[in-house]
Amino acid sequence: MKIKNLWMSPDSGGKSRFGLRSIGGVLGIALLALALAGGGAVLVLRLGLPVQVLGLILCLLVTALVLALALRLGRRTVQDATVFFLTEEDRLFALDARELTDYGRNAVDNLLGAFRTQQLLRELSRRRELPGRAREIVKVENLKDRGGSLAAVCLVRDINGRRFRRSYFLVRGLENEEELIRQLERHKSWKSGLEERDGKGPLYMLLSGACLAVLALLCLLSHPSVGELPGKIYFPCLLGAFAAAVVLVSFLVRRSRGE
Repeated sequence: MKIKNLWMSPDSGGKSRFGLRSIGGVLGIALLALALAGGGAVLVLRLGLPVQVLGLILCLLVTALVLALALRLGRRTVQDATVFFLTEEDRLFALDARELTDYGRNAVDNLLGAFRTQQLLRELSRRRELPGRAREIVKVENLKDRGGSLAAVCLVRDINGRRFRRSYFLVRGLENEEELIRQLERHKSWKSGLEERDGKGPLYMLLSGACLAVLALLCLLSHPSVGELPGKIYFPCLLGAFAAAVVLVSFLVRRSRGE
């Protein structure tokens, strides 16, 4: 199909730096975590502070920071890899360029995959034909403003005619952005945008967050260096805190996607 209009992140055009941004972001987060953990440990030792308690607190804080930065980087990566197409027949399509690239299963393959995606984005900015694996947006179920981006929960159809739900992020500042937003609005049903459909989401986030806080407190009190509670409950509480953190993060990710 011939393309009438194309929208992609300003950072993903003919001079895309997708690979550098993705790999650089991951390395930056890893180095920051090592620096904070190592520097904090050295500081605790030099000041003669309680190592076990402050070490646990430092570990939790660094982990929380890494998760927050990783979520931010992940969302930015998705935005940069997402391309929208409007055909001459006024049919709207979307594509995550990473789906056309084999990332493999190890660090080297992931590195090469990121740079292959970068090259593909450069080619898509010049190509005027619809890629075969682009998915047609049949209906927009929810369109939510996330500040610097829009989150669109869509019912899409692939090349084989199968329909399923998919979330896309539209980075703000695109050329002719208003036209894309109008196209997305045109595909909304009369129910779209109703926040009541996700009414239980905040409740589940609150419950999982409360569980995480309680279990983290129990871990702290049952730690051998504190000894306020029996030490045998430390590892079960630690495992429970990890599970609660996973659940909380999953709800936060879904919330950020507008689902």
